[in-house]
Amino acid sequence: MRAIILAAGMGTRLGNLTLDTPKPMMVVAGKPLLHRQIENYRKEGITDIAVVRGYLAEKITPEGVTFYHNAQYAETGLLASLFAAAPAMDDGFIFSYSDTVWRSSQAAALRDHLQANPNHISVVTDLDWKAVYEGRDQHPLSEAECAQVNADGQVIAVGKFVTADNAHGEVAGMGGVGAGVAARFKQAWDEMANGPDGLETAFGQKGTLRYAYVTDLMQKLGDEGITFSTVDVHGGWREIDTPQDLERACALLGTSEL
Repeated sequence: MRAIILAAGMGTRLGNLTLDTPKPMMVVAGKPLLHRQIENYRKEGITDIAVVRGYLAEKITPEGVTFYHNAQYAETGLLASLFAAAPAMDDGFIFSYSDTVWRSSQAAALRDHLQANPNHISVVTDLDWKAVYEGRDQHPLSEAECAQVNADGQVIAVGKFVTADNAHGEVAGMGGVGAGVAARFKQAWDEMANGPDGLETAFGQKGTLRYAYVTDLMQKLGDEGITFSTVDVHGGWREIDTPQDLERACALLGTSEL
């Protein structure tokens, strides 16, 4: 199964740290974030990897990957970046946010789940997510992208609007689309992006398709009846969104594995 890494963003919450260095190239415990992800994918036999670049693209040059470019990286969100790599989606795929570190076993678990359930869309979900937010004052609990599930374990809501009380867990920086529903995933984007309002189509948590999250489209398909499942984990990942996150991840990975 192919992996698509979203590495187009500007990383503005890291302040001056990303003026000359794109966020995916931030070094954590001796390795750039992006290189660490690529290494972990390959460790699990996932070798067909696409990287969507945007901000400071010329400084993102890992070997052995396919590059796509989001020319509108400064004026679009994660979903638009993902669809810059639309040609890579046909046979199902995993996507990951480039500002995360995670155990390679989580990518393998997601891959195995989607191969066994090709008509699912799915997100990796951390059940122990609240512990990471202790002392994380630059990125409070209210900003977590969480998933709420029903009695059958299917996602019924996902996003920052899902409260801690209702959350099954936090989306752990990774998700995917099975081969059996990849065409519908692409069609849903095309219907909106090529419609009369284009990227200004009213959609998602941020108001328009232009700024939509990937999980906004997954939610839409779940609402339409496509099975939206979770692959549950207990910790084993970190998001690098702020200088505090970077400092804490460096300290953690400098002394142990996730």
